[in-house]
Amino acid sequence: MVTAYQSASGLVNLVTPTSAVVIGGLAIGRVPYDRWIAFVWPLLLILTIFISAVLSIAAIL
Repeated sequence: MVTAYQSASGLVNLVTPTSAVVIGGLAIGRVPYDRWIAFVWPLLLILTIFISAVLSIAAIL
């Protein structure tokens, strides 16, 4: 349960517009938020699938 919570929290923290790290980094790099979302969307999909598979295997074991 803790691993599932931490995994979901990590995914959400990558795109949360209220995260100081994300918005601060984007501001320093002068990258618009919509461009960041377009860039990170495939990564989030891959991570979601991978995390779901790992959690499923862990639950079965």
